[in-house]
Amino acid sequence: MRKIFSVSLLLAILGGGTMSAEAQEVIFLVRHTEQAGGGRTDPPLTEAGKERANRLAVILKDAGINQIFVTKWIRTVQTADPIAKSLEVHTKVYERDDVDGFVARLRTEHAQDRVLIIAHSVYVTPLLKVLGHPEAIKIAPPEYDNLFVVIPKIKGNPLVVRIRY
Repeated sequence: MRKIFSVSLLLAILGGGTMSAEAQEVIFLVRHTEQAGGGRTDPPLTEAGKERANRLAVILKDAGINQIFVTKWIRTVQTADPIAKSLEVHTKVYERDDVDGFVARLRTEHAQDRVLIIAHSVYVTPLLKVLGHPEAIKIAPPEYDNLFVVIPKIKGNPLVVRIRY
């Protein structure tokens, strides 16, 4: 309950912010949730991963998200499914290896949107860096509970809040 309150408080603060016309109102960035092992190239989510994806949908249901981006990999698609269905937002696929191009596309095509990006652990830091966050953030292989809230500023680096869910 405490985590949901923290996110709710953060979202209330976001509602009154002033953002640049060249940046999203807010970007939510998460790593996909728990994936099955077994050496598969494209493993699906585990039951724990499905439960966490449902929690993410509950936490972000009132965040005003109107764009959801996933990669072609099933674990990102399955992570996004609960919130996409509840918000009736179709997911869009981005190329995870083209971080610069993807962020440039966000800035030009989705400048007024509230965006959710489902990424992979090794792409979270590069995404945050291209979005303007100056610090490197590491996500260990067993960590699936990071939710980054990126709030662009008119000048300077964005405000980045890391929440565990």
